[in-house]
Amino acid sequence: MLFSTLAKGLQSGVREPIQLVIRTRAEWAAFWARHARGSAAPPPVDFSRDMVVALFMGERGTGGYEIEITRVERVESGLVVQYRRTSPDPGAMLSQALSQPFHLVKLPRNDGPVIFVAEGSPR
Repeated sequence: MLFSTLAKGLQSGVREPIQLVIRTRAEWAAFWARHARGSAAPPPVDFSRDMVVALFMGERGTGGYEIEITRVERVESGLVVQYRRTSPDPGAMLSQALSQPFHLVKLPRNDGPVIFVAEGSPR
């Protein structure tokens, strides 16, 4: 299933590891205010056709971490969202700053359950 990235990066107001599915404009506005700390308007999403899936790795003590949605698959009951977590290599040169890796995508609306699966994990 096709999806498009709305935002991806290392700085967020969300500090805990979470997986979210957002299906309404009100949820999107409230969530975006927390994520962007009120610094920007949320990207436009037509919730009559689309929804947002968001992954947050949680706060890390350095740079070098990443989380990325790699695939979305429609299954009988709903959707499976596959994602990959990347950690820095031992001994790598890293930025010494707190980071909050995240990935937010827009995809066609599906009102069924959404299951999140890390790559390499059994379903």
